[in-house]
Amino acid sequence: MYSKVTIRDANLEDAAAIDAILRAVGWFERINKETTTHTQSQIIQRLLQCQREGTHTILVAELPHGTIVGYIAVHWFPVLMRGIDGYVSELFVHPSEVGKGIGSHLLDAINEQATKRGCTRLILMNRRDRESYQRGFYSSQGWEELREGAFFTLMLPPADGRDAVNRIHRCIDLSPMEQTYQQK
Repeated sequence: MYSKVTIRDANLEDAAAIDAILRAVGWFERINKETTTHTQSQIIQRLLQCQREGTHTILVAELPHGTIVGYIAVHWFPVLMRGIDGYVSELFVHPSEVGKGIGSHLLDAINEQATKRGCTRLILMNRRDRESYQRGFYSSQGWEELREGAFFTLMLPPADGRDAVNRIHRCIDLSPMEQTYQQK
């Protein structure tokens, strides 16, 4: 277990490390088929979007020598009946670092942020076939499985990268610096 891990906000320079974590995990066929340059560009675009919108938190876990070994992404949103919820959409730890407390540190940092935001609940979805579910990681952190609930998903038709960029441009105003960076 690491006692000297630093949990901090992700920045654009972390894109390569996040890409390396996702590739090491190996769950994402699309990412495994695309170039690292493309994946890192997509990560940078998403980080910029999250920074602009202010409704997301992306944290990384950094070891003392500077290696990023995990990250967590949370979306904060209002719920009319309850207040503010946080949805943990991603929590990934490099496979070589699993079981050393990185995931726990990341969840603790998000719990602290959720409390400061006045959140009433944090939620996440974990597939039962995942190693983290099978070893009871979230249960050991105090999370409860909602056995009476069902998690639904609706997959939308894929868009090529250019269409996705055009949709982002229509939804948000990019600063001239961001537009220049995106075109590289």
